[in-house]
Amino acid sequence: MKKYYFILFSVIIFIIILISCEIDHGLYPNNYLIKGTLFFVRGNPPDSTDRIEVFALKEFPPKDPQNFLYLGRSGSIDYSEDRKVNYEIQVSPTSYQLIVLLWKHKNYDWNLTGILGVFTGGDASTFSGTVEVSKENPVVENVNIFSNWERVNKDAFISGAITYEGKWPEDTSVLLLAIYNVKPNKENEGTYFSFENFDYTQRLFVDSSSYRLAVRSSVYNYIGLFWVGKNITKLSDLVEIGFYENPDKLGDPGTVEVSTAEHTKNIDIHVDFNKIEFP
Repeated sequence: MKKYYFILFSVIIFIIILISCEIDHGLYPNNYLIKGTLFFVRGNPPDSTDRIEVFALKEFPPKDPQNFLYLGRSGSIDYSEDRKVNYEIQVSPTSYQLIVLLWKHKNYDWNLTGILGVFTGGDASTFSGTVEVSKENPVVENVNIFSNWERVNKDAFISGAITYEGKWPEDTSVLLLAIYNVKPNKENEGTYFSFENFDYTQRLFVDSSSYRLAVRSSVYNYIGLFWVGKNITKLSDLVEIGFYENPDKLGDPGTVEVSTAEHTKNIDIHVDFNKIEFP
């Protein structure tokens, strides 16, 4: 009888092992990776730097920029040795809409206003590029990010309200709020991407929202809000939908001067979708 039970037990164990070998363990892989190089092209780390990490976000723009959902992160990046650092992220097989290098302040939690750089797809686009990780393509390489420390080296704030009138375009993808020293020239794409003060975490399809953007103390002559459609890939195709207007001469851009440690408020923008032509 003991021999019978031993044989039965051995058969059960064998069946369990056989079944487990047939199970697809793809939900919890250890070989799905996103790999690339970080290039630090401008500026130096501010003294308030806690650490930097690369995050893989499935959804962009996130529903909540202060509590964004990520499906992978690199861990702390050692940026002290070189202007070029390799990284990798262990992920699950899915589509990632944003691969981003984020900066964390010593006194605050992570949020998407601390963007040092994003993966743009390796082409001429300056928007985020999608990364597809699958069983057929488990390791995605050359997901490179060009980073700028000056985007987070700030000493002042500008804030305001944004109000919307009319119907939102259905193919709205992102809103880009940008603060420039000089209004960008649409004939020169480089002037659009030269800014260090920007935010593309604004909520969509709402009646109103607000912003609070860290900036360097300076004089800013143009604070604009741009619309990005789902099919737009070039900065020259951005649609300006609103800007901060001169209170004394409506219709002209207003000027904002901020000093060190100053927070300038009520720099408001109104958007009327009824008066805008969209592609």
